[in-house]
Amino acid sequence: MQLNLRSTSFGRHETFPLRYGWLPKGYTAVAKDPAIFLQPEEAMVRLGVGRNMVNAIRYWLIATGVVGSSDSNANELRPNELGKILFGEGLRLHQGVGHSQEDNQEDNQDDSAGVDLTSDPYLEDDATLWILHWLIAANATQATGFFWFFNRFSTPHFREKELLEGLRIFVADDLQQAGRSLKTLESDVSVLLRMYATVPGRTDEHLDSPLANLGLIEPDPEFGYRSLRTARPLLPSVALHFALAQRFAAEPEQPALPVRALLYGDDGKASPGAVFRLSESSLMERLEAVCREHPGHYELRDTAGVHQLYRIGEPPDPLAVLANYYQGSS
Repeated sequence: MQLNLRSTSFGRHETFPLRYGWLPKGYTAVAKDPAIFLQPEEAMVRLGVGRNMVNAIRYWLIATGVVGSSDSNANELRPNELGKILFGEGLRLHQGVGHSQEDNQEDNQDDSAGVDLTSDPYLEDDATLWILHWLIAANATQATGFFWFFNRFSTPHFREKELLEGLRIFVADDLQQAGRSLKTLESDVSVLLRMYATVPGRTDEHLDSPLANLGLIEPDPEFGYRSLRTARPLLPSVALHFALAQRFAAEPEQPALPVRALLYGDDGKASPGAVFRLSESSLMERLEAVCREHPGHYELRDTAGVHQLYRIGEPPDPLAVLANYYQGSS
């Protein structure tokens, strides 16, 4: 959430973008055996992938925050409350890793009795994808390159080499890590683009990241790629509500957040407006809608010409926001 110059990471995804099925399958493996990733050979068999993909699945579980460290062993992972809300207590998943959303639905028809209907283990709800995107893009510690792109990189049209150069300058100047391997940064840029940008004519659609469906990065025939701030009409209200709740939870002493900080993220923290690529007018409309939908949580005020979003009472609990949503949509 907050960029810390002493706590950053790049390239830990083993060059693999997040794929369909990886999070629920990895989460279920951890729920059954917290030490599963300490046993590479067993993990390869259990998850049905090679060693590098095992490491990638472990990384994406950590980057999205759906697992935490075990209390008894810091090297072990354990399901946390966020993971339980999104994926249930641990599902009987046996389909091949990398299946598409449609394949997952077909392969798991006989497993419906093992599914917690108040969660979204197969990523069928678009809100889950937007929430996972926020969790990655707001994770300045475990996914620093992704945090930089969505919160600090504001060029709407760009080529891959321009993106790499921007990341290199950020790492060298802002993070003061001039010795960081350029190959590692190239890996982050490549994974970012493959994870979010749909490539026309691609035939291995079942391996695509589910986050490509969000349209946050698109191929541009003239410039290479584009990532534009627009209205985002398909952005679910709960995703913004959750992001706002996390921002307020990170600063419980703050009664209000400037709309500018929510739009641009120039305070060093993750910005919902930037992460969701919302235009200024669209962010204001979305904030007004959230205030109407949750009058007991938020209120927009104009103080001395400065638009601010005030919380009413105690900061909203981000996990309660998600739990209420999934219980209500089941």
